[in-house]
Amino acid sequence: MKVAITFIGTNKYLDFLPGYYENIKEYFLPDTEKVFLVFTDGDGDFPDDVKVFEQEHLEWPYITLKRFEIINKAREEIKDCDYLVFIDADALVVDKITEEEFITDKPLFGVHHPCHFLKMQPHDKLPGAFETNKNSNAALDLEKYQPQVYYQGCFWGGKVPEVCAMIDELIYRTNDDLKRNIVAVWHDESHINRYFIENQDQVHTFGSEFAYPEVFDDYCDFKPRIVHLAKDNSKYQV
Repeated sequence: MKVAITFIGTNKYLDFLPGYYENIKEYFLPDTEKVFLVFTDGDGDFPDDVKVFEQEHLEWPYITLKRFEIINKAREEIKDCDYLVFIDADALVVDKITEEEFITDKPLFGVHHPCHFLKMQPHDKLPGAFETNKNSNAALDLEKYQPQVYYQGCFWGGKVPEVCAMIDELIYRTNDDLKRNIVAVWHDESHINRYFIENQDQVHTFGSEFAYPEVFDDYCDFKPRIVHLAKDNSKYQV
């Protein structure tokens, strides 16, 4: 098995790459071949298993909304792999995640947003953080689906054929929105949520410990596996 790890790090976010890379090598699927697909406007000396793709820094929210388009630049490299995994640049794997627990019978995976799991506002009642603008391609029929999970966009992926189909569809949906001057409320995450909930039978949902919010450390009674780093004074950053 070969897994593509996608890292988008423009501007100062490239500074996260050394720790990100080292921890994934040590903890994430330790017995599996991995290639790191790095999209950046920076430079440096990179290990042999890192492939760098030039990516200009886009202003917020386009750097996140265009995420699917950015990743698609590496389509040929992705097609050479069995799985694609997206992990946010400011997320750090801190506990061993084995092949046995990662690989399931579902072709796609996402992670339960910890603030939804903890029932923090606005996640304590519908519509929560779901897109409500019916003109957006990210809008979800909440009465039809009655979703029990809201996904965070920091950790997602799956088997390459299915994840590439998802990327293609979400490139179309986000660009179609932009043509009509619509930006979904939570950008790429809003589009991921509609796609995952519409295709729920294909999605394995990892628990919120795979998106542990360091900033809400006092509220979390679960063990961190992947930590979303606090912007200031993170105990995981040197």
